[in-house]
Amino acid sequence: MHSKTISNFLEISKYPRPSWNESKVRDFLVLWADSKWFDHKADMAWNLIIYVPATSDKELNETVILQSHMDMVCVKASDSNHDFSEDPIEIVEEGWYLKANDTTLWADDWIWIALSMTASDFKSHPRMELVFTTEEEVWLIWAQKLDFGLLSWKMVLNLDSEDEDQICISSAWWTRFDFKKKLEFKAPEYIQYRFEIFWMKWWHSWAEIHKNHWNSVKIIIDFLSEYDFWFELVSINWGTADNVIPSSAEAIIWIEDYERFEKEFKRYLDTVKSNLDCPDIWFTLEKQESKLEIIKDMESILNPINSTKIWVYNFSEKIPELVQTSMNLWMIDFRWDIVHIAFLARSSINIELKELVENTISTFNMSWFELMRNDSYPGWQDDPESRLVRIAKSEFENIIWDKTQIVAFHAWLECWILVAGLWEWVHAISIWPTMHDVHSINEKVEIASVEKMEKILENILKRL
Repeated sequence: MHSKTISNFLEISKYPRPSWNESKVRDFLVLWADSKWFDHKADMAWNLIIYVPATSDKELNETVILQSHMDMVCVKASDSNHDFSEDPIEIVEEGWYLKANDTTLWADDWIWIALSMTASDFKSHPRMELVFTTEEEVWLIWAQKLDFGLLSWKMVLNLDSEDEDQICISSAWWTRFDFKKKLEFKAPEYIQYRFEIFWMKWWHSWAEIHKNHWNSVKIIIDFLSEYDFWFELVSINWGTADNVIPSSAEAIIWIEDYERFEKEFKRYLDTVKSNLDCPDIWFTLEKQESKLEIIKDMESILNPINSTKIWVYNFSEKIPELVQTSMNLWMIDFRWDIVHIAFLARSSINIELKELVENTISTFNMSWFELMRNDSYPGWQDDPESRLVRIAKSEFENIIWDKTQIVAFHAWLECWILVAGLWEWVHAISIWPTMHDVHSINEKVEIASVEKMEKILENILKRL
């Protein structure tokens, strides 16, 4: 028999919730709040706040926020017919884990919402404000419009990290910036091919960027840039979300010598497989029935990308294995006569982030790209000796019977928004049960870890 949190999770997985389309699950949460006689409000960005009264022994204690996001990363197998706007997630139990059938599990961040629902039934807890936010996985729209006047907290518990033995108290500064350029074309002369690479693993661009993986868009561009036979370029395309490292990509090209291109790319992939963790990567070359116009100056597209380092720039000198600064090329899109290229840069050192962004903008400016969008968000750093951190650490170690790490993440977490929008003395931590392969079709969550996290949360709230 599963814990109440797992039961809640299975129930809410019936409701589709891609970014920008969270209304069905929000309606479910409103009905749930009404059934409990909890007050609730929504702000202009459709963030939902549910007010849970304190138990009788905690009525004079400070309010605690439990915050999570409603939207999910929508990734499915290439042969799946799943419709993320309509279909429920098909969850299966495999051994000690829950996973989904050919899609992301959406345990990120719905395990936390399920835990928040469970917390309302704990026998002892202070007044809680359950904040369910929108569009976290894409543009963080909720962050710009969250109505802080609806809130009255001093402590924040966010569930958006990935290991049961870690308490996160800091996240990185980051910038998302997009370039565009108007293209000039000329008439094609030769037969064209659709060149696609695929079967790379899906990777999260902060949790995996320091590991021995690679970026599918860069694999195509690196090879085309080194290939010494004549080719003509029509387009290169890939893009899902900025927190996903590209795992497949396609290009429309003409190649002078089909057999040599195929032979050399196979040899190139052998090198990629031997050096990187992508053993299943493969490709296809398919002849196109129609001919598309080709780009006049393809070097102006390829050169700035080749001149821009993606992956890890620096590791932290103070925190072991923490990526300090990195860059992810997450989208390249040829549409009509415009090419759109987007990056996500992160750093726990703000000046390094600033220099990285300025250098990249300068590189693309030299190839006549226009900076279309430049969104920046600050990081957050809590006190490792705060009462909230000390209570959480002791309860973690009581339940998991192991030493708990106080960590910083090379990511953005919602905590910084809540802290920045309130007061300097607000304390925030981020916790989560153990999950694997987040944002991929292999995503899974440990059932026992969810159950332990439920008990940990109950004990933390009992002491606050």
